[in-house]
Amino acid sequence: ILKDNTGLITDQFILNHIHQTLKLTVGDEIKCTLLNKGLATGVISELSAESARVILGEIRPGASQWFDLVIGLSRPQTTKKILEHASTFGARRFHFFKAALSEKSYLDSKIFNDKAYEEFLLTGLSQSGLYTQQPEFQLDKYNPADQYKNKPQKFILDLKAEKSFLETKIDWNEPITLAIGPERGWIEEDLTHFHHAGFTSIKISSSILRVEHAVYSAISQLELLRSRF
Repeated sequence: ILKDNTGLITDQFILNHIHQTLKLTVGDEIKCTLLNKGLATGVISELSAESARVILGEIRPGASQWFDLVIGLSRPQTTKKILEHASTFGARRFHFFKAALSEKSYLDSKIFNDKAYEEFLLTGLSQSGLYTQQPEFQLDKYNPADQYKNKPQKFILDLKAEKSFLETKIDWNEPITLAIGPERGWIEEDLTHFHHAGFTSIKISSSILRVEHAVYSAISQLELLRSRF
């Protein structure tokens, strides 16, 4: 992933990936994501341990990211997985907050300091090869359901719900907002806040899923339906 279209790479993480994982040399082609700009195929013209330069071809627009996540805070390791892999799926926005059963200490996680979370957003984008816009990020101490009252279609994962995505009318031309609980789940007060804001309860599995698995499962179900309709 490149942050500008000069083609100059000095980031050591990316250089290590080029040398050790991709094992590229001068003259090889490489697929590039230009952050917030588009996608391009480039040719490596210079390569050393300290830097690389890529001559970029035509810049093509990336696909439109299509969903927002509102997530009860969980362990930092879980948060990192969600940020990275949901970015790969096409997340537009992440909104983490302290749900009733979230540990208060999670608000002070190092991942939220100095925008450390951006590393995982960018890794997710580079993996997708499809999306190019860096997702937005927000962190709240309180339930933010009221901030979504005017959003057109919004769902909350609820193990007690009877309705699935199959039984829900979804406008695939509009973004989707999806609320997912923390590791210890929602309490009735959490659900009430979201329901008052117009969220529809959805059940994606009869099993109790880990937070990150619930995220991936819900998005995968939506992605399948989206490709069908």
